[in-house]
Amino acid sequence: GEGNSESVRVAEKLLRELELLGPKKKKHIILENFHLLATRQKANIDRAMASFLEILETDKEYLPALFGVSMAFMFEKASNKSRNYLKRIAKMPYNQEFADEFEKSYLMLAEIYVGRGKFDLAQELCKKCLGYNKSCAGAWDLMGVIMEKEQSYKDAAECYEKSWKFEHEASASIGFKLAFNYLKAKRYVEAIDISNKVLAQYPDYPKIRTEILQRAMESLRP
Repeated sequence: GEGNSESVRVAEKLLRELELLGPKKKKHIILENFHLLATRQKANIDRAMASFLEILETDKEYLPALFGVSMAFMFEKASNKSRNYLKRIAKMPYNQEFADEFEKSYLMLAEIYVGRGKFDLAQELCKKCLGYNKSCAGAWDLMGVIMEKEQSYKDAAECYEKSWKFEHEASASIGFKLAFNYLKAKRYVEAIDISNKVLAQYPDYPKIRTEILQRAMESLRP
């Protein structure tokens, strides 16, 4: 439609400027595109998508743009198209310059696989993440999710422990998952400890009080 051709014109204009101004400008455009994506508005997602694709026409391996396209498809609920781009990224040789984009891409693809029950593929990607960054909370969190789905509560707790640590013990959702898996693994004292730590930071989080703290305390009673 009209809006779409307009966004392509904008992207073409940006690209002409980009060619004049060299690589620094390219990073600037990528940033602008991610700001557009963050609005979650369709017109802005389309604009960002057109711009990412323009960049890929001149540099088809440019990782931030490949990642941008997969994000845009994700926002458009086109997870198959997103997955294809993410699989492309997962096959590319790792480059420290784009460590952040690689990490986010591996985790996005791993989440898609978890959603489809392909736990082995998801775990492989998490391990890949951790190979480059041992303190990647997101990878430990996802490993915990997989272990929990497989009902390996002890292993899940170990993964969530690391995620909790690398999130500086400040994430309510990871704290909840850790406490829940302690409870399931019959580690009641630890479940109570984590529940209290979460409640100290998020007092209006009643779910952890009723579902974990009270149950763990009852289980400890003789």
